Amino acid sequence: MGFTTPCFIRKDTQELRKKLEELGYKPSIVIFDNKKLCLATAANKEYAKYTNITNEMFDSKDPHITWNCAGRIDCGTNEELFLALAALRDDTDKFQWFISPEGIWAYNKNNDSISVSPKWRKATVYELIEHFKTKEE
Repeated sequence: MGFTTPCFIRKDTQELRKKLEELGYKPSIVIFDNKKLCLATAANKEYAKYTNITNEMFDSKDPHITWNCAGRIDCGTNEELFLALAALRDDTDKFQWFISPEGIWAYNKNNDSISVSPKWRKATVYELIEHFKTKEE
């Protein structure tokens, strides 16, 4: 299927875009170069895209704004959290975080599947948020 966790970060840099593309995301048709914009991911069965939009589109109380009701996780300006959540997939283990029964964290940088131990498991969204929440920029 693919990516599972739509999220956004309140910044937009060429480096972050490149990292999203390394994860497997494609840019949407229109991308602006403006550091005041946010980056947002969209994940569904058909495609995985990223786009940039204004902060107001996330912070609006208008229930008709798609971005506000799409269930995306707000990562603030925390790049590590954003990339960890954006990497979550159900079809590969590559670029994802794993946790041992003892609570040791390991990042799977290169392998489609991880075989460190059958007891290791993929970190959940909640665990990633807790692990990276103190790393806000």
